[in-house]
Amino acid sequence: YPSICVYFGVTECWLLGCLLILFNVLLLYFTATTLERRKWQKMAKKTGNPHVAYPQNYRFILDQPKKCEHQKPFVVVIVPVAPQNTEARNAIRTTWGSDELVWDKLVLVLFLLGSQSANETLQEQLQNESREYQDLLQSNFLDSYRNLTIKTMVMMEWLSRNCRQASYGVKVDADVLLNMKNLLRMLVSLKSLQHNYITGLVLSGNIVSRDPSSKFYVPQDVYPKYRYPPYPLGMCYIFSMDLPEKILHISWHIKPIFIEDAYLGVCLKHLGIAPKKPPNSGLFVVKPPQRFNRCYYSGRIAILTDSQTQLISYWMDFHSTKRTC
Repeated sequence: YPSICVYFGVTECWLLGCLLILFNVLLLYFTATTLERRKWQKMAKKTGNPHVAYPQNYRFILDQPKKCEHQKPFVVVIVPVAPQNTEARNAIRTTWGSDELVWDKLVLVLFLLGSQSANETLQEQLQNESREYQDLLQSNFLDSYRNLTIKTMVMMEWLSRNCRQASYGVKVDADVLLNMKNLLRMLVSLKSLQHNYITGLVLSGNIVSRDPSSKFYVPQDVYPKYRYPPYPLGMCYIFSMDLPEKILHISWHIKPIFIEDAYLGVCLKHLGIAPKKPPNSGLFVVKPPQRFNRCYYSGRIAILTDSQTQLISYWMDFHSTKRTC
């Protein structure tokens, strides 16, 4: 900057040069960030693409922003479910979702939905359902299998914004029978309130699928490592309420994949948090015995079921006063 330095001193000239360099670096950074964001948005629109785009400016169509503030629950249970799956929501409402007070602890159960584009009839039904039960959270992202990671991050965002006063959060799939008493028994047995805590059926050493024909295919340029870090299986996991905000923030710096529970494990790894194994690995059951055994099932926390009919049947049997284990 020789010509400029003629009019300024050496110090002023040096400072001006530094400012110009800093400006150019910032300009390059924001340009690269914008281009990268646009690239992910385009890729996310392609069918079957392993990438998902988050964060986005999603908004809630149906919301219950004051639920936690008013009810002050000990545990908030979020059930991700398809908008059209009214049967699953009703099955939960009439079974384990009806347990609002367990071991003198308040439990809040909410359903998380995405949207179905151009389905006005369904949306009207959902609005009526929301008015009746006041337990629906619906965001305007497209509800699909490939967007499960977006759904999980929307859940974390909602919890971090609206439920900081709760002690624990639970994410549970709609086809899972949740035993609230056993869940609360495990949490109360922890004695003190946990931090950086997440548990469930913890999977370790899962190999990343490189087979393009696989449902779980993830190319190397998306996730280069051979194995995923440990993560709790997505069917049901429990976490301390300090985690949603931490997971949400770290996710902004990690390339997302559509396998939501594996992605959660990647976020936890970056945070330096290891999922904790439950007191008994048998508390979370993916493949239950085909023959029903009341004593076996009544001792679990989460059981994957085949249908809403089975879920209701098992729950009714647990709560039968005529039978003892």
